[in-house]
Amino acid sequence: MRRLLRTTTASLALCAIAAAAHAASGSFPLMNLPEASATGQRAIDLLGSQLDAVAAHYQRSPAELRAMLLNDPLLRIDRHGRLYFVDTLDRQLPPTSDNVTPEETATPAPLGDTFRLHSRKGAKRTIYLDFNGAVLEDTAWNGGGGPLTAKPFDLDGNVDTNFTAQELERIQFIWLRVAEDFAPFDIDVTTEEPKGGKLTRKDANDDVYGTTALITSTEDFYDCNCGGVAYVGVFDAIGDFNKPALVFYNKLGAGNEKYVTEATSHEVGHNLGLNHDGYSGGSYYPGHGEGVTGWAPIMGVGYYQNLVQWSKGEYNTANNHEDDFVVMGNNGGPLRADDHGNSADSATELTVTYAGTNNNLDGSGVIERARDKDYFSFVANAGPAEFIVAGDRRTTNLDASLVILDAAGTTIAKSQPKEALGASVSFTVPSAGTYYLVVDGVGKGKVLETGYSDYGSLGQYTVLGTVVKPE
Repeated sequence: MRRLLRTTTASLALCAIAAAAHAASGSFPLMNLPEASATGQRAIDLLGSQLDAVAAHYQRSPAELRAMLLNDPLLRIDRHGRLYFVDTLDRQLPPTSDNVTPEETATPAPLGDTFRLHSRKGAKRTIYLDFNGAVLEDTAWNGGGGPLTAKPFDLDGNVDTNFTAQELERIQFIWLRVAEDFAPFDIDVTTEEPKGGKLTRKDANDDVYGTTALITSTEDFYDCNCGGVAYVGVFDAIGDFNKPALVFYNKLGAGNEKYVTEATSHEVGHNLGLNHDGYSGGSYYPGHGEGVTGWAPIMGVGYYQNLVQWSKGEYNTANNHEDDFVVMGNNGGPLRADDHGNSADSATELTVTYAGTNNNLDGSGVIERARDKDYFSFVANAGPAEFIVAGDRRTTNLDASLVILDAAGTTIAKSQPKEALGASVSFTVPSAGTYYLVVDGVGKGKVLETGYSDYGSLGQYTVLGTVVKPE
């Protein structure tokens, strides 16, 4: 059943109140421009004397806003002077990617639970991935016209909400990948429709809100050759007039798992205030390197590389050096609290499972900021030991390193492979005692060539190990 997405009379009142408040404070003016959409110099001309106030609303200087409009043809203003992106495709995407072949992995949950998935249930902020279709009324996308019907996600040509097993599996893996992109944040990425106004911010004091990524088709809905469209900086806006973000699976390799994921995180990134990571060759930086460690920024184009991360424009000829995490934080996207201590004194004990003369050890966590190092402790007898740390086999944003320390802080073993995103060690424990395992997110090589820093090397991981059981 399609969901009705509309700005209700109450929400319209909230939007009017918010707009009036912005106008009164000088941060955003009330406008009704003579054109529904404009780019470049025409957009600057239409904003006229109001450009300074619009720039202030988006936490930009007037010069920065002018440069953004002149340098990025995908950035537009609407009739009310609000910024949004139409993410036009630079080329037709094939149904499958030669660059990225997902590992064969089990779905995160039984197929019957596909629409009950949560990455961080209970968080005050939410990103709802809507695959069910919707009817939009009284939103910015309607342009003052009648209702717009968005079709459900579809792979078999039978456009309804009776999803096939293949479609349910695809939805779960898209959710898994988007959840990894937002793992550093205290935000719940969910496929379950939020209830009770959990997405709608009522006023400036309301700290429970979020956005929707409506994953649908352009057919009979939105006329563009684009992967998605989204307004800028509306995640924490009062009311829902400039939501949802729209993602068009039919333009993304006919619903390709990776393509839809990259477009979804990209469009939600716009909602969280982010602009494009471009370069001297265009609006989207396509990345560099190859294989497992081939890298691209989420706000560039991540379709063609395996490792796609948040960025601050550290690559060659970058034209946008905004700090993604700072910008998203300023638009309602808080980082999650540290889950494990950053020193031996605050280390988390690895879970122990007895296995004859050995102990099997395991743990998990999230590297949620570049300076984070997660410490774990374990007790072992002298003898052979091995550990592995890895992100999800299907998707990871974390390039992980692994270090083993003794009680004095001396390094016993370490691993930071150049052409892999996980790490593993096999070593000999020298004597019985307590030891420490440290997980860190790392970079590779030179950022201005084919490398990347540890800035966006964040995400979920698991630890598995075996040691000789202590006496």
